[in-house]
Amino acid sequence: MNTFIASMLLGLSMAPGLVAAEQQLELAVPFTDNMILQRESAVPVWGWDVPGTKVIVQFAGQAKTAVADKHGDWMVKLDPLKVSREERTFAVKNNRGQAITLKGVLVGEVWFSSGQSNMVWTAGKSMCNQLARDLASAKEDIPIREININTVSALYPQKRATSDDGWKKVSAASGFSALSLSFAHDLYKELGVPIGILLSAHSNTRIEAFTQRYAIEAHAKLKDDADLIRDADPLTAQGRKAYDQYYADLKAWQVTAGEAMEKGGRVPARPKLPGIAGMWRGPSQFFNGKIAPVIPYAIRGAIWCQGTSNSGDGRIYAARMEALVKGWRDAWGMPDLPFYFTQMQCYGSPDPDNVGFADVRQVQHLF
Repeated sequence: MNTFIASMLLGLSMAPGLVAAEQQLELAVPFTDNMILQRESAVPVWGWDVPGTKVIVQFAGQAKTAVADKHGDWMVKLDPLKVSREERTFAVKNNRGQAITLKGVLVGEVWFSSGQSNMVWTAGKSMCNQLARDLASAKEDIPIREININTVSALYPQKRATSDDGWKKVSAASGFSALSLSFAHDLYKELGVPIGILLSAHSNTRIEAFTQRYAIEAHAKLKDDADLIRDADPLTAQGRKAYDQYYADLKAWQVTAGEAMEKGGRVPARPKLPGIAGMWRGPSQFFNGKIAPVIPYAIRGAIWCQGTSNSGDGRIYAARMEALVKGWRDAWGMPDLPFYFTQMQCYGSPDPDNVGFADVRQVQHLF
């Protein structure tokens, strides 16, 4: 019997389609056809390969080499690039015979764009719809491009993310973020260089979701947010204690629920998972899932539009904005990263019993 099983397993392992595929040379999500690279700055380029593999990146007359580490990670840094509206080829290859060639690459200004629904709202559905049509139908290609990072929620920072369309040219401007497109167009008119928008936003989401964990934990006024993260993290003593309590509560609930069902009574609510474990838009979850994977893509600065989901926060929103900005600057290694944001408009009917949203707007005004 043992010999038979061993023979079956050997046969299965050799069957067509069941052999493990060779690991492919891979680039991080922002590196696609039609991308725009940041001018006048070192440009990190990174991805993954078999540990020990030599990787060469070639662009604009430069050739940079890296070796994938024991985890398969590799990174090179291109020397500062000059502005270029010429669509050029970006080549990556390894010493295992694999290669990736990206086309239509420009060099100009890149801005990170984030926030909630007002940043997500597309140009084609907004007051920018005519601008989007004009840009899309222009006789000459206007070098404004956008990449939109798909939403992933995670407890820990992720390396990989996805984008459905990669870098889109302005011919698809109606699907761009309206606010981002307007900003990019104004920049283009002033600077006359290619403008790239790296969009990572999501509707109906609080500011904490986009904030780096360490920035939250380091801020004296954000202990409650930090506790939500630690309670859900089984790698911390606080998290292990919270999970022990959760499983004890769950065991007791199973007994109570079973008794209620036998008697035809009402089953009590199931205990909630600790902290943000049962959430998907909790503190740091979108930073981990859809911002961390694009860092350290070279950018000039960041734009931000958010506030409605924090309308009841009041003055604590100031601390949350401080943590957001500090976290982004630390993550990119840019202590002076330019950060521009919109002040929220008046929202809803006057309510003398709720000044939270007015306080949020005041915080934004004074920030």
